Amino acid sequence: MAVSDTLRTRWFWYSISCVIIWAPFFIASKLGAREIPAPTMQFLFTIGSLPIMVVLLLVTKCKLEKDVKGITYGTGAGILAGLGTVGLFAAYGTGESTSVVTAVTSLYPMVTVVLAVLILRERLTWLQVTGLAFAAAALVLFSL
Repeated sequence: MAVSDTLRTRWFWYSISCVIIWAPFFIASKLGAREIPAPTMQFLFTIGSLPIMVVLLLVTKCKLEKDVKGITYGTGAGILAGLGTVGLFAAYGTGESTSVVTAVTSLYPMVTVVLAVLILRERLTWLQVTGLAFAAAALVLFSL
């Protein structure tokens, strides 16, 4: 896919918005984790999510999903995200450099890629495998 084609796709701009929003999220997480324990941060993180949930419910005109499989995956994703976020808050609470913790935890896509290959039977190109190798090298370099 050419760069100009990518710039016209919705997934790309959703991803960019995620990056733009997550940057201050990581800073706020570090600042909060300096002051309060990780479980409390997770509780407050969930409370902070409530207004977003209400807006999304209103935008969908209070239409709730009925697909059990989708609901199960969505709930499971929420549980895993919550547990991962507790780990992130705990890592920030150790006092380690924000840039190191953020860089290391942001390499989670490496695990996602491996799981996608193993579970979803997705295939990687040599360029993607090379990218994983560079990401693994980055993990080592950032942790030093």
